[in-house]
Amino acid sequence: MQKLNYFFFVILLIANSSCLRTDNSFRDRFRWISGKWEGKLGETTLIEQWKWNKNRFEGFAYSISNGDTVDTEFLFLQNFASKAGYTAVVNDKGPFTFALTKESPLECEFENPDHDFPSVIRYTVLGDTALGITLLSRDKSAENTLSYRLKRNVR
Repeated sequence: MQKLNYFFFVILLIANSSCLRTDNSFRDRFRWISGKWEGKLGETTLIEQWKWNKNRFEGFAYSISNGDTVDTEFLFLQNFASKAGYTAVVNDKGPFTFALTKESPLECEFENPDHDFPSVIRYTVLGDTALGITLLSRDKSAENTLSYRLKRNVR
């Protein structure tokens, strides 16, 4: 009986330790997005804040124009069945999810062809302290493109 108890104890210990191990590859792959980012688009101040929370990156973005907050976004970057996805809830509308379609060490592109604008969200790493963000329409024409840069204020 004591051998049986010992056997179950060992099985329980192994099962518990395997649950504690996490795969950090997703977190490490997108670690560059962490921090507080700030930039300007004309007279509007744009701010994005990202942090890792258990199994996904969670972000909050907002725009300030003439001292008023004009847009707010809750943002999520996470794995969906081993494929990265970017989800946005904009001014309480959504969620809108974009699938990762292109990735390199310095650029990620997320796409949702069913969403009018943006259909494509592109993040470009411009060094340790700067990001470029480009929003494109379905047709990806230059007149339907919005691009801006953000600078990291806090890691």
